[in-house]
Amino acid sequence: MESCSKISPYESGTLRTTQKRTFFIRAFFDFDAMKDSSLPGKGLSFRHGDVLHVLNAGDEEWWQAKKLVGDLVDQGIGIIPSKMRVERRERSRAKNVKFLGRESDSTGVCFCLLYGFSSTPIELQTPSYEIVKRQEINYSRPVVLLGMFKDQLGDALIAEHPELFETCVPHTTRARKDNEVDGRDYFFVASRDQMERDMKTSLFVEAGEYNNHLYGTSIQSIREVAERGKHCLLDVSGNAVKRLQLAGIQPISIFIKPRSIEAITEFNRRMTADQARSAFDKLINMERDFSTCFSAILVGGSQEEVYRKVKEVIEKHSREQCVWLPTNEKL
Repeated sequence: MESCSKISPYESGTLRTTQKRTFFIRAFFDFDAMKDSSLPGKGLSFRHGDVLHVLNAGDEEWWQAKKLVGDLVDQGIGIIPSKMRVERRERSRAKNVKFLGRESDSTGVCFCLLYGFSSTPIELQTPSYEIVKRQEINYSRPVVLLGMFKDQLGDALIAEHPELFETCVPHTTRARKDNEVDGRDYFFVASRDQMERDMKTSLFVEAGEYNNHLYGTSIQSIREVAERGKHCLLDVSGNAVKRLQLAGIQPISIFIKPRSIEAITEFNRRMTADQARSAFDKLINMERDFSTCFSAILVGGSQEEVYRKVKEVIEKHSREQCVWLPTNEKL
C-alpha cells in the first residue's frame, strides 16, 4: 500500500505524516478532487453518504483514504480534506453569504446547508464526516423517499416491481367501513387511549390526527414487510427516519432536491411563485436538518431521470451485506 510519505506535494499544499490514525467515516458532502487545485497529491472524489477508510489522519489539513463500495471493496487510495480543513472553510464562507445552495466552488467541496447573517460564531449544523462502524444486516431494508416526486416515484416502484416493494398496513382509531378488512386495509385499534399509549411507548415511527382520528405507521408493520423479503416503502418524515434507526431498522433513505425554484413550478404549474419558493425553502431546511440520515441525496432533473437514479441507489444498498452505523467516537 502506498504510504503518505511517497506522495509528491504540489506547490499549493503539503502532506505531513507525523502520526498515523485509521478509522472509517461517512461523508456528508460532495468532493470533486478534479476541482481542488490545493491538493498535495492525487485526490479522491466522493459523494454525500459514501463510506471512506481513512488510512492516515496524521496531517491537520489532509487525510489519506480509500472509498469503500459494496462489501468492503475499495476504489484506490487518494487524498481528501480533513474535517478541520473542510469545516474551517465552510465557516469562513458562511460569513459572506446569506444563502448557500448546492453550488460547488473552486475547492470542489459542495455543502448543502442554509446559513444566515449573524454576529455570533457560526456553528455548522451538519458535520463534514462522522466515524462509523460496520454491522451485518439480514433483512430487506425499508425505503424512504423524501423531497420532489416522492409520491410519483413510490407509485412507480410498486407498479414496476410489486415483487420487491410493498407498503405496510397503517393503524387507525376510526371505525371500520363495511368493505374494509382488519389487517388488510388498516389495523383498527379498539380505543384512542390504547393507540395513544402505544405512541408514547415508541411503537410507531410516525403518527398523526386527521378528522379527529389517529393514524400511524407501526414498527411491527414495517418488520412484517421485511420478513416477507420486500422493501417497505414508507411515506414518512425525516424525524421518522431517525426513529427507525433508534429502533434498530436501517432504512434506505433518499432525498430528492430540486435544482431550482423554477423546477418546482415546472413540476406543479398550479403553484404560484411564492408557493414554489416556500416549498423550495422547506426542502432546503429538510436537507439541513436531516442530511445525516440520508443514504443518498439526488439533485432532481426530469422525473424519469430521478426514477432511474433512485432505482440505482436502492439496488446498490440492497446488494450490501452490511450497513455503517455511527459510533460515539469524536473526530
